[in-house]
Amino acid sequence: MDQSRIFGTPLSPIFNMRHSWGMSAELLEDTLYVLAAENEKAMKNADHAIGWFKHGKAAEMLFLVCEEFKLPAEVRYLAVEMLDRFLMLHVQHLYTSAKDTGKGSAAEWSRVEGQLQKQMMLWILVCVQMASKVSSHYKIVTPGKACRFLVDAGHNFTRSEVIRSELKVLKTLNFNLSIPSPLTYLETLLEILGHNDSSVEVKVLHATSLKVLDLTYMQRHLVYNKLYMMATRSNTPASPDREKFVTVECDLMLLAVAVIGAASYILDMTTSDKVIDQLGCITRIPGEDIVDFATILVECLIPSDLRIIQ
Repeated sequence: MDQSRIFGTPLSPIFNMRHSWGMSAELLEDTLYVLAAENEKAMKNADHAIGWFKHGKAAEMLFLVCEEFKLPAEVRYLAVEMLDRFLMLHVQHLYTSAKDTGKGSAAEWSRVEGQLQKQMMLWILVCVQMASKVSSHYKIVTPGKACRFLVDAGHNFTRSEVIRSELKVLKTLNFNLSIPSPLTYLETLLEILGHNDSSVEVKVLHATSLKVLDLTYMQRHLVYNKLYMMATRSNTPASPDREKFVTVECDLMLLAVAVIGAASYILDMTTSDKVIDQLGCITRIPGEDIVDFATILVECLIPSDLRIIQ
């Protein structure tokens, strides 16, 4: 018998279980309220530097590492959020220290940047390792596995350095690893969608939504620059008010509905309006806002020559 069928993580969540152990409407409603409150809190406490390390090559490399270790989606999204928050605080600390000691010259900061680039793969591995622990995945990435991976990739880090780096991340994050992930919002909304309308093919929509979310991370700056220009009717993302837009960039509920909306359009544009209307009713986010964001995602993620024009 294939042991992985017993002990392995399911390839995708089991949505809308119509049995006594399934999630009730009351529990789904309570979960949505909790997520909405957490989202509001995160938006109020948003830092303008959030997001600088969870896009492009950094996100792509982290996702490839998770794929190599055969880790589930929840690990990669938690790891990339963890990496972003750690590096934001770490770089701010390095900058403040250099400034306070009078070593804030361009040459010194260039040296610091070079050191960060050399350590980037180490930080990625450590965050993946910690995320696999938090998610209690059976294929947990141990320091030994992380060290072997780094050595095989041509990075000369020892097992003790990996362990010290893990402690560094923990201390920098104040041992708080309860970092919100867009996957939690996305899967909760899909569960509610399927509960409200059994005709929605939730599992298919989930698989496509994950691909859209992956690409959104890798094209994050492009996506949010376009959203900013659309919202402000500006011709350039370089504006004095750009930093104020960070609250929108930290809105995981908005991101989740836009990703699902884009995925539904990609799957079947004839039913996407219905899905978006339901998402608007569930979250109270205006349908026009969901459509605008979903349209940007489709435009950024799908080449124009492959897009189907109605």
